[in-house]
Amino acid sequence: MLSMHAVNRGLRTNLVVAAVGDSSIHERWFEDFDHATWDLAAFYFGNRNDFTCDECVHVESGSGTKWSFLYKFAKSDLFQKKFARQYKQLYVTDDDIVQTSASISRSFALMQQYGLLLAQPSLCSPFESATWQNPLYKDARLILQYTTFVEIMVPMFNMNFFKSKVIATLEHAETGHGLDWVWPFILGYPQEKIAIINDVCVIHPKKELQPGTKLTIYKEHNPHAELVAVLAKFGYESEILRKKYDMGYLQPSWLGRRWQPWYQDLLQLAGVKDVYEEKNAAKGPHKGVKFVSAETGAPGLGRLRPHHHIQTAIKYLGFQTSQANATGRHRYLVVVSVHKDSRWLWANSSTQYDTLAIAPEDQASQVEQACSHCVYVYAHNLDPAAGRYAALYKLIHTVRWQTQMAGKYDYIYFPEEEIVQSVSSINRMFELATEYKLDLAHPSWCSPEDTVSWHMDLLRMHPTTLLRHTTYVETAAPLWSHSFWDQYVAPNLKDIDRGFGLDFVWPYLAEYPEDKVGVIDDTCVMRPTHILGPSPLTKAAKLSQDELITKIDAEEVRTLVSVDYNPNKHRHIAYKPQDVMNWVLQPWYKQMLSMNHLLVTPVRRWDMRLIVDDSS
Repeated sequence: MLSMHAVNRGLRTNLVVAAVGDSSIHERWFEDFDHATWDLAAFYFGNRNDFTCDECVHVESGSGTKWSFLYKFAKSDLFQKKFARQYKQLYVTDDDIVQTSASISRSFALMQQYGLLLAQPSLCSPFESATWQNPLYKDARLILQYTTFVEIMVPMFNMNFFKSKVIATLEHAETGHGLDWVWPFILGYPQEKIAIINDVCVIHPKKELQPGTKLTIYKEHNPHAELVAVLAKFGYESEILRKKYDMGYLQPSWLGRRWQPWYQDLLQLAGVKDVYEEKNAAKGPHKGVKFVSAETGAPGLGRLRPHHHIQTAIKYLGFQTSQANATGRHRYLVVVSVHKDSRWLWANSSTQYDTLAIAPEDQASQVEQACSHCVYVYAHNLDPAAGRYAALYKLIHTVRWQTQMAGKYDYIYFPEEEIVQSVSSINRMFELATEYKLDLAHPSWCSPEDTVSWHMDLLRMHPTTLLRHTTYVETAAPLWSHSFWDQYVAPNLKDIDRGFGLDFVWPYLAEYPEDKVGVIDDTCVMRPTHILGPSPLTKAAKLSQDELITKIDAEEVRTLVSVDYNPNKHRHIAYKPQDVMNWVLQPWYKQMLSMNHLLVTPVRRWDMRLIVDDSS
């Protein structure tokens, strides 16, 4: 019986072209190829006389580079009379790119959906892929990012653009250097037609991760000389760029972004919108995007979803519908210090947790009316300038807490009121904490663009990981297991106001376990206080910036002294350690690494290191 690929071969509308050698990994792209929407044409430059590719629609052998092969192929009758008519889109990829059949198909689908003329998939992360353009790395918040630059290792073309403009640029191309600047230039930088596709990412292994036997077809060429020649040939000049497009020479501009639906909903929930910072828009590029405050009502919270990368095709593991325990409660509790109009009071039928609100006495009745689903609204009479940890301390010494709530929940989550996140992201966070048996955790921050954090380097969302085991979590949105709460949190809340110093104390008291403290990357939250202004509690404090910093320092010192803080008693680490102990990878990313026999090894601070698995 013929496979679906045999039936579909030559009937698909997308074409992948690659120059392949003896160490090429193109055969790994064919996994689940029956469902692919693309065909492959291979140019073989290796040393074998018996090279074959049964899955390919075209194979030719010879010497040369990817671009010289492509130019000859594009000028042939076969291409002009058949392939250029059959295929609507073209992807020219290096042969060492780690990618899957599904990810290639997804890139083609998004390119067609958004009417792109020129594009490329993003690179998964700087840990395994090298590029001198940082915005080419995957941003999990984005479907795609409009740009004026696409790198030559993985460009994708609309076929009409390729035939009418691109083929002519390949006539003397060998290394291809300079073409990535020329293609957008000859298009005239049209808006929303050139993009980095962030919904998909690929791995371009760094040199140290390449096999020692890898052949190169570029060693006889001079990339810089070719760059200079091709830019001059097509009139790419600094004066033209400056006067016509208000752009710098060899400097990419980022023209706009299409958000993932979950992040777009998060912005709406936060009362924030993105706007273009326009510059010379009539002639071409915009210059980036900024966030501004916006008037908004409560969105349909049921639409919100946590981060879920399209490449996984794997549903959340062990995801359950809402189930209460025998006492009529859920297994998880969210405790939040709120005001009468807080978004945390909005009801949602999909919650898998109970909500407990802490409110000032003069607002408690309004909070109770707004939060009929709350298991308890605790009214306190603290000074308006008091911190939320002071209110938490008073709460846990009430009879109501000690008789009805203490010991009843597997996890307690204590986010700041300013934290913006969806119900589904909270559900997901509880789920992962339970699955990986975390004692102390914190959701990742979505981006430094939407959140201010002194520890953004550690807590910023990593798109390739489910979670990272760390030696630190912030006090802004901690998640505690029942046992950790009883042993380390509740006994150390006395005299705590805003929680400063607890972020270092908690992991220290637990003696920095290897796999019990973590930052959860599979979902992210934002704290857009720099956009929306200070919270009611911050306003009530009436402190200047210098006064606030002094107060923070004093509380942190007092907290550290109270527990005889000395990290070196447990590990030889920094005084205030913020290290990653281990990385739990997204399933799709782990699969891609294994395709190229790569292993992850943790490196202190925030990095991981990839090594080649010699046992494979």
